[in-house]
Amino acid sequence: MDNLITVVTRFQLPAGITAAQIRAAFEEAAPKFRNVPGLVRKQFLHSKDCRTAGGVYLWNDEGAARAFMNERVAPMIREKFHVDPVIEFYDSPVIGEN
Repeated sequence: MDNLITVVTRFQLPAGITAAQIRAAFEEAAPKFRNVPGLVRKQFLHSKDCRTAGGVYLWNDEGAARAFMNERVAPMIREKFHVDPVIEFYDSPVIGEN
């Protein structure tokens, strides 16, 4: 795969949310990332202290990545968590897998 793009999102979680609640929200959202054109992989993340969450996405199409993040992911985070996410785009010229 050439020209892979990694997208990292981060956002603040509401005070008092538990790891179990975060996991439930992620499990509810996970099906929305199946069969998305250009998306290779998506990982859900949350900090150990449950104050920050986000995701790491690997894409093979930058245009699809930008459109999906702006049209679907950012609005989903705003609706669910009432915050604006930070969304960063990176070129991924080399990927090591075990």
